[in-house]
Amino acid sequence: MSRNIFCEILRFLRFDYKSTRSKRLKTDKFVLFSTEWNRFIDNSIACYKPGPNITIDEQLFPSKARCPFTQFMASKPDKYGQKYWLAVDKESKYLVNGFPYVVKEEHRATEES
Repeated sequence: MSRNIFCEILRFLRFDYKSTRSKRLKTDKFVLFSTEWNRFIDNSIACYKPGPNITIDEQLFPSKARCPFTQFMASKPDKYGQKYWLAVDKESKYLVNGFPYVVKEEHRATEES
């Protein structure tokens, strides 16, 4: 695929409804991509039976995009990016589960996880 065709496709590619975006962004910072991410994680869980050893760790995906949950981590080689908590099978290195770290939300009740 040529670069121009790829750029043309990106112009029209949307993962959410633009008309309701501002309302949904007030409650969830990851809402623009959350349905696709959840579908991907559900598929990962359904398609793989992990072994007895699972490792859970944070992963910083480097990015300079304007994103409401971009993190700064001085200890990482790439200082800015999106941080995810991932559960990965130790043997096959297959992603079992994961979620983005979108910073502490102020409106959430204290008893709600």
